[in-house]
Amino acid sequence: MAWTASLAHTVRKGFRTERAFADPWAIARAVLAVAVGAAIGWMRDDLLATTMMSVGAFICGIGTLLAPLRHRAVNALAMAAAFTAATTLGVFLQPTGWYVLPVLAVVAFLAGLWRALGPAPGIRACLVVIGMLITADVSPGIGPGLEMVRWIGAGAALVVLVQLLPPYGNRHAAQRRKLAEVYASLAAYARTEEAAGAAAARPGAAVTRSGGAARMSPAPFTAARNALGLLPSSARPAAAPLYGLLGEAERIRRALYAAPGTPHVPYRALAEDPLRDEEIPALCTPEGLVRGGLRRLRAGLDPSMTGTPLLRHALRVGIGTTLGEAAGRAIGDFWGHGLPSHGFWAALTTMLVLFPDYEHTFARGWSRPVGSAVGGLLAWGLLQFSWSHGALALATVAFSAVTFVLLRTGQHVLNVVLTAWIVFLLHQMGTAQGLVAWGRPADTVLGAAIALAVFLVLPTWHHHRVGDLLARWLRTQQRLLPALLTGYADVGAADRAALEDMRDATRRAREELESAVAHLPHEPRGHRARWTADELARLTAAAFELTRCTALLTEHLPRRPAETVPELAQYAAPLRDHLGRLAQLARSPHGGPALRPGALRDDFAALCARTGLAWLADPAEPDAVSRPRARALNASLRTVLALETLTAQLAPRPGEAAAGGPADGPHRPHRTRHGRHARTVRHTAHATA
Repeated sequence: MAWTASLAHTVRKGFRTERAFADPWAIARAVLAVAVGAAIGWMRDDLLATTMMSVGAFICGIGTLLAPLRHRAVNALAMAAAFTAATTLGVFLQPTGWYVLPVLAVVAFLAGLWRALGPAPGIRACLVVIGMLITADVSPGIGPGLEMVRWIGAGAALVVLVQLLPPYGNRHAAQRRKLAEVYASLAAYARTEEAAGAAAARPGAAVTRSGGAARMSPAPFTAARNALGLLPSSARPAAAPLYGLLGEAERIRRALYAAPGTPHVPYRALAEDPLRDEEIPALCTPEGLVRGGLRRLRAGLDPSMTGTPLLRHALRVGIGTTLGEAAGRAIGDFWGHGLPSHGFWAALTTMLVLFPDYEHTFARGWSRPVGSAVGGLLAWGLLQFSWSHGALALATVAFSAVTFVLLRTGQHVLNVVLTAWIVFLLHQMGTAQGLVAWGRPADTVLGAAIALAVFLVLPTWHHHRVGDLLARWLRTQQRLLPALLTGYADVGAADRAALEDMRDATRRAREELESAVAHLPHEPRGHRARWTADELARLTAAAFELTRCTALLTEHLPRRPAETVPELAQYAAPLRDHLGRLAQLARSPHGGPALRPGALRDDFAALCARTGLAWLADPAEPDAVSRPRARALNASLRTVLALETLTAQLAPRPGEAAAGGPADGPHRPHRTRHGRHARTVRHTAHATA
């Protein structure tokens, strides 16, 4: 996409209003905490108490609304403790003046890394850093600053207390929601495949699978596993049905992978041969918060990956937040139109605008300043009238409630009410409304400009990452597929726990690949991409087909001696070598020996001819004996054909061949003298299964 079109897309996205809201009861609890804090301050006739309790309750209340996975009281307690500690640190940093910047750079960088745990934890970490910035900028000294922290902590404590109020709802509500998303994805995939099958069955229909065919993302399964992994050990026995539901969803997914478009696959036999009960825990072994976070952190900091988004995001947040604070302090009061010596509005804007990808960063960069400007005008107009302490407190609570409701609708809408809330809040402390109303939008514009500039200087372009991510996924397949074929040598030859670990790694790699590909249509660097959009669609379709094949191979692993196919183990080494060379080719078209499309299929046909697997074509063989072996043979053949499709997509175009290798076209079928063997094997599997 050209730069102009791409920027226009981010503008449209930034000003798109979403209809996404948090749980109404969660919003009500957050509003109640702010209201109680404001009421306590009003009854004490203490402007400082009213303001600081509102700040603590408001920011910690936002933390409870961000996609909670743990119990709401646990989330609130962690947020309250971290926010109070950060504001305390800010009080002691305030006398250091400009020396606060190195500390800010470090904690902002760590907040960026915290995103390894997910988007919601990453935003909570930014809110904690904002707490440090507030007191580091506005604290009048150590003693008064600690008094501010005392009231901020009281407001945060109110957020914790209101989480203990009814209604309580079902246990493990977040885990239930994630499992519901898993089954919704299964239903959507099944409906799409059913429609495709009905279209193919119409007389004269010519339906072919292409890059636009239905694909099931692994993201809902990963999210459900992560959510279940957060449950403490004491809660897992009560949550056993949820683990069982995830295992059943995995079995349904494998059945769906096996059935569509392949009438020769014995779907009924597959359905009558379910996973054994003892295999269910292996499918759902929780990873846990610490282990999962460390794994994602290591993956995000992997130096072998081009433009790792997590590390670059953390660097951008650390550098951008520090620059925003420094610029805000250096400019001062905007020539009499802002608060003097305040940099935290610019800094927090930079921090909250910066996202790991271009699309979201630029969309927020356009919409957040506009919303702040409109909100500043709204507040300035309202404050032309006289407001008592009680009226200001009520207005603060009202704007807090509207902010909580509009939290997920869009930055332009959110910042209208958020800026008005800040203006009313600070006006309670006697600050001139004009300085607040004009200074906040000016700082927001400054912070957004810094965020966009930092992203352009240190960008993350997913076009540069797709080859590396594809190579990483192929390396996971290089470990998984040979282990699956070796598992057919004998009953129990496969370590199912190890296989599930490898399959989980494969799913994660494919999820990251699909996420990167999804960003490509909106990035302004399409002219530098290695693959066109159509080629990427075919690549991802081939990757998904290979995923279906691995699921089928896993499902058909032998459980009785009659189901073993030891001949397949001989194909593990050639398959491992081919996948390794494919990974090299994915990373760079000149990164390894050239691959000849069709060679893998020819090797498989030669193996079948050499080992006598063609005996399965004998119609006199009883189905009870031939079916399991033919089923395994068919699954292996499908895997080989899927790899051949992927090889054809990755093979260099004419004129781009690797040094010393032939320039085979990416979509040209390769015919050899062994072609008849491949057709014989295909006919064998279709006829006997």
